[in-house]
Amino acid sequence: MNSERYETKEIAHIEVYGRHRGTMVAKLRNISVTGAFFEMSQSDYVPKQGDMLCVTIHLGSLKKSHVIHAQVVWNRGLGFGAQFMPKEEIVTRMISSKMNA
Repeated sequence: MNSERYETKEIAHIEVYGRHRGTMVAKLRNISVTGAFFEMSQSDYVPKQGDMLCVTIHLGSLKKSHVIHAQVVWNRGLGFGAQFMPKEEIVTRMISSKMNA
């Protein structure tokens, strides 16, 4: 499915479940119904394909924040694309990967 993308410059705080301690800051470059493209300005860790994320997007113009869950589907340099998923699916995938390890 190819969803229309909308450019943005919002700030996102990203937590990578099980891989990186703490929260990283990224710019949300574009967003669609199914996913988003993020760009780090610098980081010791750039999320990799398969990483599970909890993303808090700060919507400055609305003075609100929105939390979404996603899985990284590709990365290149300091940028990465993530597909949105329900939190329950993220938990199921994390449990499954631990059991298969």
